[in-house]
Amino acid sequence: MNVTVEKRSAWWTVACDELVLPLWKEEELAQVYPELDQRFAGGLAALQQDKEISGEAKSVAVVHTMSRLQAKKLIVIGMGDREKADFVSIRAAWGRAAKTVGGKGSGKTVAVDLRGGRELSTSRFAQAVTEAFCLASYHYEGYRQKPKREAEPLGTVKLLVGSDEEAASAMLGVMRGEALAQGTNLARTLVNEPGNYLTPRALKDAAVAVAKRFGMAYEVLTKDKLEEMGMGGLLAVAKGSVEEPYVVVVKYQGTETWEDVIGLIGKGVTFDTGGISIKPVAGMEAMKSDMGGAAAVIGALEALGQIKPRANVLAVIGCVENMPSGTAFKPGDVITTMSGKTVEIITTDAEGRMVLADCITYARKQGVSCLVDAATLTGGAVVALGHYCSAALTNDEALVSELLSAAAQAGERLWQLPLFEEYCELNKSRYADLKNSGGRYGHCIIGGAFLREFAEDTPWVHLDIAGTAYTSSAKDMQPAGGTGVMVRTLAQFVMNRNQSNA
Repeated sequence: MNVTVEKRSAWWTVACDELVLPLWKEEELAQVYPELDQRFAGGLAALQQDKEISGEAKSVAVVHTMSRLQAKKLIVIGMGDREKADFVSIRAAWGRAAKTVGGKGSGKTVAVDLRGGRELSTSRFAQAVTEAFCLASYHYEGYRQKPKREAEPLGTVKLLVGSDEEAASAMLGVMRGEALAQGTNLARTLVNEPGNYLTPRALKDAAVAVAKRFGMAYEVLTKDKLEEMGMGGLLAVAKGSVEEPYVVVVKYQGTETWEDVIGLIGKGVTFDTGGISIKPVAGMEAMKSDMGGAAAVIGALEALGQIKPRANVLAVIGCVENMPSGTAFKPGDVITTMSGKTVEIITTDAEGRMVLADCITYARKQGVSCLVDAATLTGGAVVALGHYCSAALTNDEALVSELLSAAAQAGERLWQLPLFEEYCELNKSRYADLKNSGGRYGHCIIGGAFLREFAEDTPWVHLDIAGTAYTSSAKDMQPAGGTGVMVRTLAQFVMNRNQSNA
């Protein structure tokens, strides 16, 4: 799908298959688009009077033009209350529009009136519309013998603006929207891939492919190197699987000097059986999504490679599989991590924190100025926040404020949970420095407290996306499956680190 920007001409001359117009709750269509209403001999005003056209949120009206316009269909999207509108609600409205347009037949052209108004700048409005169409058009085919999809992809979405100045601003929004959506869709695909296809090697290859595509420096740490470096936590998780473990290190350098480096850490457990502490069979198939944190980091790198902000990022992605076998690590084992800290294994199903512990230590040793890790870490995050909001825990209030702000800008929900010292005490062990499970209650917080031990004095935020990385049902711009959550937040966070890209 191609997104372009054009200056408006007379509405009836716009060359497209479908013309899409936004309408706010308080607006009269005939007053906003009087020329169009005249072409319909007052018919559009009559349709609004009969409530077949409405500015109410979630309203979508389709009008066949009967050759009154070059467009075959006129689609009116209800935008809701203008005073309450924000980036999220506007993107959602256009996501519903994207689900309506197109229909059968590929390559169709849709023209959109980019009427931003006071609620968003032209650039942000263009970004919202672009993200909506790109995210809503995502489709994962999978491995069916005969491909099947409900609707063919659009060919072109034309954003119509009123001036050259608006066009320049809109193009910036389109570029950012496409980059962020493409990064999100890449992450969705990685999460949707089955575990027998997306092995640790394949996940490693996906990260390397992004690095190569944008000329980013990268290094792949293989098992021998991991052993040499003492990454005992990650290697313990990998022991039960025939799949080799990897750590992928990618450097995005957007400034002349390699300083003020942001560390992004991704948990990449490509399938999690729970290991010896095996999970119940019900729902285990969804554990292919346990690499959602790694997918978020890889997707963010994809977006950053396109947007090119003036900032520096060190991405560290741990790629392993957690399986039960005669060689698997087991409850009661004591593992020495890369940091030198020892960990008593209470449950092998708390494996993600072992992977992250070593990846965090590696990033710290590389001298990053701050750390953000993303992981499908705990079922406790799902219990606490459900499937509509990710959790954030931190040792640095200023840093988490940046993440919360970035999430709001990106239109993703993020909520900070407390990290009191009492929770940290629960991770203490009789036989080692730490234990990898401090109890059931407050599990999400306890998992974050464990990771804090490895972040030490480096400013750090942990993003638990266990409840948001995968969904069993479709909604708005999100089909069932991988969500690509936190791609846009991480990318926005990096962009905000340089004011010229904020």
